[in-house]
Amino acid sequence: MEHQEYQELLALHALEALDASEERSLREHLAACPECRSELDEMREATALLAHASTPAAPRDEVRARILDDVRADSRDKPAETSARIVPLRSRTAPSAWPNLLRLAAAIALVALLLNMIVLWRREARMRREIAQLAQQVNTQQRELARDRDALARQREVLALLNSPSAKKMELAGSPTAHSARAMFVFDQTSGHAMLMTEGLPMAPADMAYEVWFIPKGHAPMPGKMFTVDSSGHAMVNDQMPLEARQNSVIAITLEPKVGSAAPTGAIYLSSPAS
Repeated sequence: MEHQEYQELLALHALEALDASEERSLREHLAACPECRSELDEMREATALLAHASTPAAPRDEVRARILDDVRADSRDKPAETSARIVPLRSRTAPSAWPNLLRLAAAIALVALLLNMIVLWRREARMRREIAQLAQQVNTQQRELARDRDALARQREVLALLNSPSAKKMELAGSPTAHSARAMFVFDQTSGHAMLMTEGLPMAPADMAYEVWFIPKGHAPMPGKMFTVDSSGHAMVNDQMPLEARQNSVIAITLEPKVGSAAPTGAIYLSSPAS
């Protein structure tokens, strides 16, 4: 038989309505076909659900009383002697079994249809869960791809900045508060476009963030960008350096409230040497 024919026998097998030859042939096929075995398990589960869903109906009291009355009337004493005259009874034609067979076949077909509907419903629910999981994976991959693209764009921007003839690079060292931290600050002395790259900074508390400070010689600190770092202490920050700070300035990093500060209030984590 073809694979589709075996699948058509699965519902009858779940109802135990196959003959011996069909049962034997299907069992041999199931031994080598995991797809049909899985579908048969689903049909058996659906059969169990149908069995639990049906409620047995008890006869009404008046029906029970009528049956008992008929039994008692039939069991009363009969006359001891029967008439010598025997009247032959007309032979009855045996009732046909076809109506019962047709009703049985219709019942089996209906149950098989219900089984297939339940199996399809369960399969659709499983497919919806799998589609939701795939959609979540795709969204995660898209976010990771967007982060990678953003990081690549920033790296290209740093390279372009470093290759600028008016670029200046400054090394920032960690303070006693974060002695293993370090950073590089690159800016264009003409346009003021700047990039800060850090490593080794501890992660900031939820209500805090790091803030960049430009400290020109003889002037008060000027605030720059707020930023946070990843679990390894890395960050890459775009900023715009004020005109007053492009000559003889110190770059410092402090930990401040997340909303930012107008003047440094926290400890210094990184700073460039004074020029």
